[in-house]
Amino acid sequence: MPANKRVRSKNTELIELLNSKYASNSKKFRAFMPEVAQILDRMNSPRQFTKSPFGLTEHEKSFHQKNLGCILEAVEGGLATEEQAIKGLEHCATLIHDGSLPDEVRHETLVKLLKAAVGKSPGTFKRNETIEIADDGASREVVNNASFVRGVRLDLDRDMRLVSITVSPAKVKERRKLLGIVGIGRDKESKCDVSIRHDEYLAEIDPHGVS
Repeated sequence: MPANKRVRSKNTELIELLNSKYASNSKKFRAFMPEVAQILDRMNSPRQFTKSPFGLTEHEKSFHQKNLGCILEAVEGGLATEEQAIKGLEHCATLIHDGSLPDEVRHETLVKLLKAAVGKSPGTFKRNETIEIADDGASREVVNNASFVRGVRLDLDRDMRLVSITVSPAKVKERRKLLGIVGIGRDKESKCDVSIRHDEYLAEIDPHGVS
């Protein structure tokens, strides 16, 4: 069998295995590998979504998406304050819980948002770290969590206000490996896709990761 066919065959086997694992326990799969879950959603028709555990109304959803969009514009323009960025993280957490974070919000944009909030990108952390978010000296209980990007977890109180950010550098590094498993990585030298069959949705990879 030609090498390219063997590669495609292996990719097909991997995708079938991932689909099987996803179908058997979609909630757990999505919690562990949300980026891969979103890709599988796009590959399968019709798209399948888990029921939102948070249950935003359309008005609430619109509110969070609109405000997040304004903050992300400020982040992209280098104008966002730390306070704005933290609010942006809270909007993200709420939308992630609801399964309604817009697809166009890319991984790179979320990394910029995190950096605006804490002054560092996920890839610059050298050890596991929990960054406490000050709130006028108030002590708040962590009740909710949201996987922001792989290796970064947002810890929130009952009102979905950010209490802390937990970063795991080892899991941050796993992102490229996980994307490579399903054949959607990119060769930096050649700028070619590892697997040609994923060209159609490479540009639509969902950024959301897991801690």
